[in-house]
Amino acid sequence: MNPCIATYYMPNISRKTVELHAQVVDKFNKSKIPFYSIKGQIRHGHFIDYFWKMNGVVVPGFEEVEVQENLKMNHDVIIFLDIDCIPLNYDIFDYMIEEASKGKIVGNVQRSGHIENGNHLFSAPSATALSKETFLKIGRPSAIETPRSDVMEEYTWAADSEIEIEYFIPSAYARPPHRYDWETDQRPYWTLENGLPNYGIGTTYKHDKFGDVFYHNFQIREKHYEELFWEHCELALNK
Repeated sequence: MNPCIATYYMPNISRKTVELHAQVVDKFNKSKIPFYSIKGQIRHGHFIDYFWKMNGVVVPGFEEVEVQENLKMNHDVIIFLDIDCIPLNYDIFDYMIEEASKGKIVGNVQRSGHIENGNHLFSAPSATALSKETFLKIGRPSAIETPRSDVMEEYTWAADSEIEIEYFIPSAYARPPHRYDWETDQRPYWTLENGLPNYGIGTTYKHDKFGDVFYHNFQIREKHYEELFWEHCELALNK
């Protein structure tokens, strides 16, 4: 296996956030898996598609996109990790790579509450691992948003019942989402439905064997949530 961890962020993300994120990833990356923290100006889904092309897999619609020679890679298992999502366990990266190499998609569960798609659950780009072989098997779907999907949600649709998906489930969250209004019946949390726990700003995800495995801040682009993320990074670094 030749795995890697890939993080993408845009210019509106502060240097302190990027540096703290890298420090936490480095701390819990016990096998020293190559870690790429890449700054850019394209949308999140486009970056994911482009990163596959950097690793030799062409997503439909990216046939004409050129990859500079110095950016070409050959990783066969990729963990996509959001800039506001940090590991909390020393074994979780290795576990994700091991399970992804067996053909699974492994990651944080999410639901696109802003889209009417039957309460569809998916493995979110906050922390998701899959192999190149699995990506090819599900048809190389684009990670770009569609009328029925948020970023990377099409992977789960494409997996259907043939590819096993393992979800990390929320165990707690720090704050309700910033925008909600009781008068319009919008609840002060996000719901996964399907009998699963609610989640919100600052969600911790768990695994039955390892306990808490990831902390995902959500909405880090909003400045008033930065300090919450920094606080959790410091807690992880002092753990």
